[in-house]
Amino acid sequence: MIRNQLNHIRLPAPPFWGCMDAYIFMNTYFISGASRGIGLELCRQLLTRGDKVIAGCRNPESAHFLSELQKTNECLQIAQLDVDDEQSVINCFENLNNEGATIDRLFNNAGIIDWRDLHEVSADSFSRVLQTNLRGAFLVLSNALPCLKRSEDAWIYNMSSRLGSIKLRGNTQLGGAIAYECSKAGLNMLTKQASIDLADSGIQVVSLSPGWVKTEMGGEDAKYQVEDSVNKMLTVTDKLTPSQNGGFWGEDGKEIPW
Repeated sequence: MIRNQLNHIRLPAPPFWGCMDAYIFMNTYFISGASRGIGLELCRQLLTRGDKVIAGCRNPESAHFLSELQKTNECLQIAQLDVDDEQSVINCFENLNNEGATIDRLFNNAGIIDWRDLHEVSADSFSRVLQTNLRGAFLVLSNALPCLKRSEDAWIYNMSSRLGSIKLRGNTQLGGAIAYECSKAGLNMLTKQASIDLADSGIQVVSLSPGWVKTEMGGEDAKYQVEDSVNKMLTVTDKLTPSQNGGFWGEDGKEIPW
């Protein structure tokens, strides 16, 4: 099933009128947490292959890498989005909806980590991680629905982690980041239930694991360069079909146990 080739033929809604290299329209992606790491690299690779990108970030004025990317690509829009601030999320998607924007693919990517274990993590840090990684993802998903419902083939990709797999706990070399683990396990439940609740709207929802990546969160000992991880994930998402809705998928294309 070819989903990313000639997906729709239509004129783009504002603010993409400048993005007119051709009248053939690929997909429009919304990416949260787009100013660095995996989010920024998603922007780069998607723009390179011809997709349109709305990059959500907390402080657009200081998102220098995104600003530089925008100077050479009219298909990038930068939107203010702080997933910890409900009003910021509401405003972001109300503005997009008022512009008539369609979102074909949503990468719920914004996230933070605290590597401390049960004996060391503070209650305040535990709450902050859950607020960003779970509550923030819920706010983005729910407020993006009007724009997603305009698409004929909408997908939501919740950025999870193998650290969120209950079955894998104790069976990998990583662990101990209890707040992060709980947030991603909760995100996986959000994925599963949203895939059921949104089925009648034709919106597919899956969890993705990018693998262990050399970012600020992943550290220098991680397995993948960020470019490799993103390339692998996009290869996976391009091949997903509706029969895989509600699943949990790794960057290697294999299903991860809950």
